[in-house]
Amino acid sequence: MRKTLWISLVVGSLFVSCVKSPSLQSYYVEKMDDASFFIVNLPIQLDSLFANNLTAKEQSALESIDKLNLLFHRSKEGQEEKYKNELSEVTTILAQDKYQHLMDFKAFDKAQGSIMFEGSSDQIEEGIVFVNSTKMGFGVLRIIGSDMEPAVIMTLVKKINPDQMKKQLGSTAEILKDIFD
Repeated sequence: MRKTLWISLVVGSLFVSCVKSPSLQSYYVEKMDDASFFIVNLPIQLDSLFANNLTAKEQSALESIDKLNLLFHRSKEGQEEKYKNELSEVTTILAQDKYQHLMDFKAFDKAQGSIMFEGSSDQIEEGIVFVNSTKMGFGVLRIIGSDMEPAVIMTLVKKINPDQMKKQLGSTAEILKDIFD
């Protein structure tokens, strides 16, 4: 009896330690076929968004970004419960210890947002921009790369040419505009 109890405890401990928390990546994959979500890999040639006056460090930071993924769930009348459940699931994922909070911000009309990251503060593996508005919905932008330096990337953001950004986004900008209308 005692031996069975010990074996049960060991097996139970192993099972519990193997349970993995949901990730943002798995959430994206899970929602790919859900029509209430808009998910896109943003087709941006990052180097074309800037003038040629980037420093070597800024160019290196730019090259550390591999891709941008956007997930958006629009708030719709009659689907308030689904919206609340999805928002709760995303905020639970983003509350995990692996996602470190960088800053909060306000955007658009009564929207609130957060910028988070995964990795160490000087070598980010994934940047996350989360925006939520009860009127419009919520969105998560994943900036995926390797060894991204946040300070350098923040200087790059200030150097983006808005006209080039609109040109690069092209049809994606039209789709996003339709979502918000």
